[in-house]
Amino acid sequence: MTRREGMILLNVLLVLAVASVAVLIMIASQDLEVQRSTRLRDAAQANAYARAGELSAVTALRRDGLTAAATDNLTEPWAQLGQQAVSIPGGQFALTIEDEQARFNLNAMQTGDPGPIDLFQRIGASLGIDPATLIRIATVVRVAGPLSDESLIVAAGVPRADLERLAPYVAILPGQTSVNLNTVGLPLLTLLTRDPQVAAKLIEARDRKGYLIPADLAAEGAPNLQGTGYTSDHYRVITTVTVGDVTQALDSRITRIRGVGTVDVVVSGRRRTAG
Repeated sequence: MTRREGMILLNVLLVLAVASVAVLIMIASQDLEVQRSTRLRDAAQANAYARAGELSAVTALRRDGLTAAATDNLTEPWAQLGQQAVSIPGGQFALTIEDEQARFNLNAMQTGDPGPIDLFQRIGASLGIDPATLIRIATVVRVAGPLSDESLIVAAGVPRADLERLAPYVAILPGQTSVNLNTVGLPLLTLLTRDPQVAAKLIEARDRKGYLIPADLAAEGAPNLQGTGYTSDHYRVITTVTVGDVTQALDSRITRIRGVGTVDVVVSGRRRTAG
C-alpha cells in the first residue's frame, strides 16, 4: 500500500469514527429526552393523584361540617380517609389526615391569660425542656403574635430540637382555638385534667362510644376543662404519591369556616416536596 493510499484509508476511518460518535451522541440525547419526558409525565400524574387526595379531604370535611356540626371525632368519615400505601397504576398512593386541634395552640398565650400559659409550661416541664426556653417561646407569642409559623421562635434562639419535642403537643393555628377532647391524645389530656386516672377513664369512654360530651366530663369529675371543646376546624393532610421513579408529597393545611347554615372549607396552606 502506498503512502497516499494509507492516508486515504486513515481519513476514511477518521470520518467513520466521527460519524459513529455523532450517532452515539444523538442516541444518548434522545434517551435523555425520553427519560426527561417520562419524568415530567410521571410528575404530572403524581401531582394529580396528590391533589385528588387533598380534594377528598376537603369534600369530606365540608360534608361533615354540614351533617355533624356538634362533634368531630375519630369515628367519622373524615378520620377514615387515612390510607396506608396502596398500589395505583405505575406506583403507590398514601394519605394521612390529622386534627391539628388535638394539640395546644401556641397563639392561645397571646392574650396573657394565665390558663394557657400554665398549660404550656406544664407541657414543656413534662418533656424536660428548660424553663427559660419556655419563657422565651411564650414571650415571642405575647410580643409578636399571633404567629403563623415558628420562624420568629427560631430567630429568638429556641433550639429546633426543643421545637421537635414540643411538636406532638403544640401547633400554631390562627386565632383562638380549643383543644378537641374527641381527638386529643392521652398525654396531653392527662396534663389538661391534671389527673392520669381521670384522663384514662375519659379515653376509655371515648373509645367505647366514639366521642365525648360534657356529661362524660362531669361524670368523671372534670366538668370544666379550660380551653377545650368537642369540634375542630383546622386539619393537616399529607398525600404521598410515587409514580415510576418520581415521588411527590403534598402537605396541605385545611381550614373549615362555619357560617349560619353554611360551611366553607379552604386550603389555607400548601407545601410540596418532590424526590
